[in-house]
Amino acid sequence: MSKLRTFLSIPFVRKPWIIARFMALSLIRLKTSVLFPFRSLSYGKRRVKVSLNRLELLGRGLVAMKVEGGVYLSWRMLFHEDLAFGSATSNPVFHLLKDGTEIAALDGKTNYLDPSGTMESSYSLCAGGSTCGPVKPFASGENWFDIPLERPEASLEGPYLISDVCTGDLDGDGEYELVVKWESGAKDNSDPGRTGPVLLDAYKLDGRRLWKRPIDLGLNIRAGAHYTQVLVYDFDRDSRSEIVLKTAPGSMDSEGRFVSFASRIREIVDCDNFVDSRNDSGVIMSGDEFLTVFDGLTGRALDTIYYPNQRIDPTIWGDDCGNRSERYTAAVAWLDGKKPYGVFMRGYYFGRKDLLRARQCACAVTVENGKLNCRHSFDTYKESAYPGKSGSSSFLADGRYKGVSGYRLGNEIFIGEGNHNCSVADVDGDSRDEVLTGSLCYGLVGDRLSVKWCTFRGHGDALHLFPVGRGRFEFLTAHETGGRHPFTRRQLDRGLSVIAAATGKPLFHKGSEEDMGRVMMADLGAGGKYQFWGRYGHAYKRIKEGFKKIQIPGKNENFRIFWDGSLNDNLLDGSPGCPLEISSWTGSEMKRLFVTEGCTSINGTKAVPCLQADILGDWREELVMAREDHEALRVFVSCVPTHHSMMTLMHDPVYRAGVAAEQTGYNQPPHVGFVLKRPEK
Repeated sequence: MSKLRTFLSIPFVRKPWIIARFMALSLIRLKTSVLFPFRSLSYGKRRVKVSLNRLELLGRGLVAMKVEGGVYLSWRMLFHEDLAFGSATSNPVFHLLKDGTEIAALDGKTNYLDPSGTMESSYSLCAGGSTCGPVKPFASGENWFDIPLERPEASLEGPYLISDVCTGDLDGDGEYELVVKWESGAKDNSDPGRTGPVLLDAYKLDGRRLWKRPIDLGLNIRAGAHYTQVLVYDFDRDSRSEIVLKTAPGSMDSEGRFVSFASRIREIVDCDNFVDSRNDSGVIMSGDEFLTVFDGLTGRALDTIYYPNQRIDPTIWGDDCGNRSERYTAAVAWLDGKKPYGVFMRGYYFGRKDLLRARQCACAVTVENGKLNCRHSFDTYKESAYPGKSGSSSFLADGRYKGVSGYRLGNEIFIGEGNHNCSVADVDGDSRDEVLTGSLCYGLVGDRLSVKWCTFRGHGDALHLFPVGRGRFEFLTAHETGGRHPFTRRQLDRGLSVIAAATGKPLFHKGSEEDMGRVMMADLGAGGKYQFWGRYGHAYKRIKEGFKKIQIPGKNENFRIFWDGSLNDNLLDGSPGCPLEISSWTGSEMKRLFVTEGCTSINGTKAVPCLQADILGDWREELVMAREDHEALRVFVSCVPTHHSMMTLMHDPVYRAGVAAEQTGYNQPPHVGFVLKRPEK
C-alpha cells in the first residue's frame, strides 16, 4: 500500500488524460507486436530475437542409435517450446513410446537412453498433440547411417566425386533433404584445364531420390570451389525450399529441359544452347551468364534471368585469365527484415599487376511466384563506361547491359576487400540482416545495397562471426594481401583482425609476414567470451578489458562443432582426403572425441565435411561426409548424453543463414547467433 500511495502522489499520475494516453500507447505497442511478431523476451538476457515468419515448419527429427548400454534417442525442440532461448513460458513434455508402450515422459528434455533397447525396438514420440515415428536404430548398429547415391558415369575429365552438400525442406514435409553437388576434374580458378559438367541431385534422408535426373550445368559452367554457389532455401515462404544458382547456355534441369526455356526474356529463350564458350585452356571468360531458380521438389527450372553482375570483360577484374572475374560467393539474408534474398557476390581481389584495375560486386534477388527479381545491385565498375559493348556478350545488340546496374559514384574504393566466404546476421539491431565478407559489410542503406563499413585490410581466406551479448557480434577474419593499400596507402601486414561487426571498428589486429590462410573463433571453455587464433601465432581470449594471450596446445583452424553435449564448441579437423576428427579442450590439451571412419574430406587442402548442420535429433550438429568410395553419403549423429536442452539451431536466424552459406567458396562452419552461457573473465 505504501508503494501505491507513493505512486499516486506523483503529480502526472493524478491527471486522467496522461493515464489515458499511457493506456493508448500500451495498446498500440500490443498491436504492433502482433503485426510485427518479433520475440525478444528476457530469460537471463538470452532469448533469441527472431521474426516468426522466418521459422521453418519442422518435425521432430527423431533418431535412435544402438550404443553400449542400450539405445540412445534424441529429437528436435522447436522455437516456441524453448524456455531458455525461444518463446515458451513452460517446458514441453515429450512422451516416448517403445513398441507402442510409453516408457518415459520427459519434461523439456530432448535425449534419452533406453537401457533395455535393442536393434529390433521401435520408438515413437508424442508432443503437442502430434506423433512422430516409428523409428528403429540405425542399421549400422552405430551412430551413423548411409544414403546410397546414384553416382554419375565418369566424364571425359575423370570420375565424379561428391562435393558440397546443401540442405533444405524440398518437399514440405517438415524434415530436411540434401542437395548433392557432383564434380569431375574440378579446378581452382588459377589452374587451366577442362572440367566435366557440374551436376546437382537431391535425396531424402531415408535414401529416396527426389528428381528424375540430376540438374546438369553443362559445358559453360566450370567445376571448382569458386564457381557454383548453391543456395537452398524457402525463398517464397511456401514451406518448400527452392534452389538458386548461376547457369549458362546448355544448362538443363532435372527434366532434361534447357533452363533458358524457363525464362521470360526473349533473348534468353532464343540463346544458342549448343555453344561452347571454353577457350583453349578450358577456362570460360565469355558467353551468356544466367541465374536460375529451380523447384526443390522436382528440380524443374522455374525462371531464368541474366546474371545481374555480368562479366563484361575479364580484364576489368584485374587479369586476363579469368582467375578474378570467375570467383563467386553467395548467402541468404533478410536484407529488409521482411523477406529472404539470395545475395550473390563476385570478385574480391586487387588487380594482378595494377592494383586499381579490379572489380567487386554483389546483387540481391528474391523469388516471388516462382520468378526471380533482382531487387538490389552493387558494383564498383560503371558498365556504361565500357567501350567495347559490341564485342562483349554482356550487352545486347542495341548496347543495353544484360545485368542490373549497381554502380554509384565512390564505389570504386571498395575493391579487393572480399573473402572466399561470408557471414550473415543482423549485426546492428535494426531487424535487417547484413552480409560480412572479408574487410567489408554489405547491407541496405535506405533502399540501396551499399557498403556499410570497410576496414580496408584487403582479402582473406577465412572468417568467423561470434555473439558477445545483447545482439552484439564480433567478427574474426584472416588477411592475405600485402604491400600498400592503393587508396588508403596504409601498409597491409596480413595477419588476422577482430572487428566490431556493427560498426567495423577494429578491436584487435595481429600482423603476419605470411598469408594467415585459416583462423578460428570458438568458445572451447578456455575462458573469456571466446577464444581465437590463426595459422601462425598465439591464441587469445576475449575478456571484458580486451584480449589476453593464452595457450591452447593442439588447436586447429578448420571447423567448430557442437558434439559432446556441453555448451562449449568442439573442433573438427583432418588431413585432405582423410577422415575428420572431433576434439575437445580438457583445460590443458585437445582430446580426440570421435573419428569419421570410412569417409573422406572434400574441398582439397581445406579438408572439410560435405555439410555440418543441425538436421536431425537434438541441437547437436550432424556431419554429412562423402564415403571413401563416393557411392554414398554417411551421416554422423552425436550419441553423447547431455542434460542441456534447447531449440533446434536451425531456428536461430544466424545459424540458419550460416548453413545456407556454408557451401560457398572455402567452406566455413555455421555459428549460433546467441550467447549460450555467461562468459568467464
